[in-house]
Formats: sequence, C-alpha cells, structure tokens
Amino acid sequence: MKNTTRPFPTFAGTVALALLVPTAHADEDVLIQAMRDELARTMNELRMEDMDEPYFVAYTVRDTELVSAGASFGALLPSSTSRSRRLGVELRVGDASFDNTNFRGLGFFGGSGSASLPLTDDAVEIRRQIWLATDNAYKNALKQIAAKRAALQNATRVEDLGDLSPQEPYEYAEEPGRELPELADVEALVRDLSNRFRDMPHVMDSRVGARISRGRTVYVNSEGSTFVRSNPAAHLTVTAQTQADDGAMLHDFRAVYANGWDDIVERGDLAAEVDALGAAIAERRSASQLKDRYIGPVLFEGQAAAELTAQVLLPRLRGVRAPETERRFSMRGSGNPFQDKLGARVLPRFLSLTDDATLTGNGFVSGYPVDDEGVPAQPTRLVENGILKTLLTTRNPVRGVDGSTGNRRGSGPQPSNLVVTNRRGMTRGELYDELRLLMEEREAEYGIVVRRLGNPGLRPAAGGRFSISLGGAGAGQSNVANALVAYKVYADGREELLRTVEFAGIADSVFKEIVAASASNTTYTRAGSSGFASGLVMMVGMTPASGGTTVTLSVPDLLFEEMSVRNPTGNLPHPPVANHPFFEE
Repeated sequence: MKNTTRPFPTFAGTVALALLVPTAHADEDVLIQAMRDELARTMNELRMEDMDEPYFVAYTVRDTELVSAGASFGALLPSSTSRSRRLGVELRVGDASFDNTNFRGLGFFGGSGSASLPLTDDAVEIRRQIWLATDNAYKNALKQIAAKRAALQNATRVEDLGDLSPQEPYEYAEEPGRELPELADVEALVRDLSNRFRDMPHVMDSRVGARISRGRTVYVNSEGSTFVRSNPAAHLTVTAQTQADDGAMLHDFRAVYANGWDDIVERGDLAAEVDALGAAIAERRSASQLKDRYIGPVLFEGQAAAELTAQVLLPRLRGVRAPETERRFSMRGSGNPFQDKLGARVLPRFLSLTDDATLTGNGFVSGYPVDDEGVPAQPTRLVENGILKTLLTTRNPVRGVDGSTGNRRGSGPQPSNLVVTNRRGMTRGELYDELRLLMEEREAEYGIVVRRLGNPGLRPAAGGRFSISLGGAGAGQSNVANALVAYKVYADGREELLRTVEFAGIADSVFKEIVAASASNTTYTRAGSSGFASGLVMMVGMTPASGGTTVTLSVPDLLFEEMSVRNPTGNLPHPPVANHPFFEE
C-alpha cells in the first residue's frame, strides 16, 4: 500500500498514473492511463475563444460489482448480479475565488458531465466517453458562470468565501477487496431466513434482502491528487409488519452492515434475530397505549439512542453552504441551523463528539482512507465538552470552517464513524435512579424508556403509518420516526410495554438538556442520508457514491429531562377482510 503526500508536476509532461500508484490492480492500468491522458489533454487544449478556461478538473470512475437477492415468506424475489463503470466529471472555470459552482438558478442543477464507461479495457472507447462527458461539462460550466455573473452583477455579496478551498496533492492506492459471494449462496440465506416467518401467523408482510458490492474508485484531478480505493460493502435487512385488531400498523426491522459477506454469514444469531423480531411485533399487538399526552423524562437506550442521534443531530453536523441564486429563484430555509452555532453549546458539558473515518474493527464499518476529493481521512473533533467546534466539510468553503475535514462522500459532506464520549458516565442502575428522581420532581406516575426507534429508510414494503413531521429542519425541528419498542417504567421498577408512541417534534436544542448518559456505548450502523440539501454542493457532472454510504455511531444511553410523547394521531386502516393465506384453516 502506498500513502504519500507530495507536490505534483504539471501536466506539461504526462506521467502515467500506473507509475505513481504501483499497487493498482493490473486490470485498471488501461482505465487509469486513459483518465490521465484525457485529463492532460483537457487542461492543455480545452478552451473556447474569449471564454473561461478550466482551472480545475477531476475525474472519478466507480467500478462496481453487485450481488443482490431478496425473499418474502420463503419465496425468492428478483435477484441480480451486475457490474458497472460510471464516470463523474467535476469541471470548474474561473478561479478558486469565483467559479461556476455554488450557484443555483432555474435550469442549473448540474449533473450532465457523466457517462457509462465500457467494462472492457478498450482505451479508445474509454477516452471517447471521457472526452464527450468533459466537453459537455465544460459547456455547462460556461453557461453556469455566465448566469452567476449576471445574477450578481447588481448585487453586493455579503460573504466572499471563494469557491474551492486549497488542498495539498495526495496519493493513495490499495489492493482490491474480497471476491463477491455466489448468487446461489446469497439466495439460500435470504430464503431460509425469510422462511421462518411462515411460522408466524400474525406477520402480514415480511422481507429479507441482501446487497453485497465490490467497488473500486479511481480518482485523478488536475492538482495532482490521485487515488485508487476499494469500497467493499455488504448489508442484510429484515423487515416485518403486523396489524393490531383495531387496525394499527406495527412493524420492526433488523439490519446488519459489514465490509464483506463473510462477516454477515459468520454471525451465528441471524435466525434468532428473525425469531426475536417476529415475537416482538406479536407482543406489541396487545400492548397498552398512552391515555394522554406525556410530557416528562424519556430515556433512550441502545439502538434508540443511536438512531435518535442519527435522525436529529447527525444532519446538523454537515457543513453545507447555501448557494448564490437568481433573484427569481429562492432557496430559503436550505441552510443548516448549526452553521450559526459554532462556538455555542449544543450538548451537555460532559459529552463530546468526534468523527473518525480511520477507525476500524469493533463494529466500525463506515471508515475510509481517503474521501471522494482525494483528501486523507482524519479524526475531527466536532463537539468538545458540549461546545460545537466545527462542522464536517468538503472543499466547498463554509463560513467558520477552515478547509476540508475529509468528509466528501458522494455529492456532499457525510459523517463516517461518529463517537460520543462521556466524562460522567453512569451505570444502568444509576441511570434508572436518575430517571426516578426526575419522575418524583414532576410527581409523575411513570417515565418513558425507548429501546428501539424506527428508521425511515427501513419501513416495510406494504407501507403503513410510520413517522411524523412537525416543522422542517431549517426551523430546528426534526422528522423523528415512531418508537418501535417503548415502555412505561414505574417507580417500583415495573415495566409496561407500549404499542408505539410518536414524538411531538424534537428540536436540536433538546440535546443540550440531556441530564445523564451511560458509561457504555452502543455501536450501531445505518445507511447515510442526504440531510440538509447535500445536493447544493453537487458540481457539474458529479455523481453520488455508488450504493450509498453508511455511518456508524457509538452512542451512550441518553436521559432527556423533558420530551412530549403521544399516541400516533390519525385514522387507522381496516384489517384485511380475509385471513392470511398461509394460515387459513
């Protein structure tokens, strides 16, 4: 493996990338050389008379092999194997202080500088596709910078951040990852796991799905950065849904994310997890409901604490810049409220938060060695003793943040491995003592403990009522999914299962009011989300990361002093008229 940072020669004399990254896979040599040759030609020759010239060009090729399979009640759903090579072109005209990016007008949303490349190592055809995509990106960039200049001609810019932050050239290469499993083996596992739902008459819908990818990303830019990175990923998801006698739709899920299929198969508890999922939603069918709205202390444990952090806090950690716009085109409300909270307290003083893509093992599967702009991975201290220190950024300049934190993943900044550390951790018993004290202060009959929280991306295929939205992100409110497993907890220690509850709007400020947290953390991986308008930083021709990204969170149990909790509102669907066909007598 090679991992160096050094100045890079100009493109007056092209140096083969294969010489710069000797560990590149032999099958990639033709692709790499074609990318390098076209990059040199672009920088030397691509210009139109009296028009801006490209000052920065980056080519990204994502070569992805994929195996996917699914099943429902033991019956296989459509499966597939595929391979693709996608090219993304990022082309900038002007200069780093003012270029064609960070601008949105009607008709200017980028995305045309891309192409599908041949899977065979045909240098001529690869270069032809790169040439056409680059030409298209260049013409679009010229249109965009002209529109941007016109829009700002009679305006005074309040901030002049520039459009591209500087970055030292960086080189990195690694060997390809593990081979993909056979499709038949993946189908066998999802079919066997799904078949277990045949013994659960209460389950009206279920799905087991698996997706395993073996990706390679090849990147070169005109500043001299270059990398060849493996992107292995595997995940297995299980969803199940039932319906209570009054029509309430109830569901739950399990999801396993790993860097390879073997890591999933070697888990010995998959069948037990499916059985536990079925038993849990069956128990909820006859669980009690809240009689009145509850306002008081709420303890989030395990998965629920991590999922709540992901849904409320995680999007606010992205440094996304609102673009310049035409006067007729408004993007109000697209910013991140944490942008104005740098230096302010956003967590209790005993909690800190770090993003660290260099973490591996112990459940951390969302790291990477170098981000999608060729910036090396590094730990970033986001919150220290409750104070917001910085945001996760790309090379797109953001007010209050110096340079990139190495978090470009796809079209914008994304977290990798988020770790919450606690200077005042409590045991489980101490947390429950603290919960009871808060109940006594309010003279409350019970408190609420949430152990599983819904994930908006993992709802059953049959749909159903799942989450609420009271206020948008720009207003400081979050769309938080309903609780999947929640209990009333009484002062004497008794617990009473609740069918489900929803939260009447959770503002990011509630995280400042955390009164206690556990000494131990839960490590939890979920699919990443776009958050605050990540598309705003998409450059002309760029394409998002193939297969999406994940984020791994390490979060303690969190005790909140006050939240508003209620039964889900709205009408309920009627149960099916006929019985489930699998169990009809």
